[in-house]
Amino acid sequence: MNLKLQQKTISKVLPTNYASLIEALLLIGIGALAVTIRARLRIPINIPGHHGLEVMALLMAGRSMTSYKPGTTISTIAASLLMFIPFLGFKDPFLPLFYIIIGFTVDSIYVKFQKWSNNYVFLALLGGIAYMMIPISRLIISLSSIYQYGSFIKHGIFNTIILHFAFGMLGALIGTGITLPFIKKKQ
Repeated sequence: MNLKLQQKTISKVLPTNYASLIEALLLIGIGALAVTIRARLRIPINIPGHHGLEVMALLMAGRSMTSYKPGTTISTIAASLLMFIPFLGFKDPFLPLFYIIIGFTVDSIYVKFQKWSNNYVFLALLGGIAYMMIPISRLIISLSSIYQYGSFIKHGIFNTIILHFAFGMLGALIGTGITLPFIKKKQ
């Protein structure tokens, strides 16, 4: 019988591999990159939702690469925090909230329909639905407060929502089209 006290260690608390930490940092980096590209890519083409191409391409690429259930939410929270930096030029005070809604929408639908996670049509529709949450949330804010969005006045409600859906869907298709073939080869 051994009566010696065992030395306490923290090895059970800290993971021995850092793969999960690297994956989380990658997701944070994807969110930061999405916002940085959106802030710097200010092409005045006057079409609502055109930033859905780059934003949803990056977010859906991150979603298809990660095994974390809240993977996109991690990316969009990082993106939302970055939006508070004044020199990036974001004027919409609700945009960080909209990004979190996008992440939550992608993750909740993706986890619910996990069996279709390799289907390009499903992932494209998911990206479109998620990016469409921006004008739907803006419409709710416009109808319930004095804060009004010019895109509804200039382009109409229907066109704004449909264009956000189309650009989000195309961006999601680009992002998953680039990453999914590599993930399928690894499995």
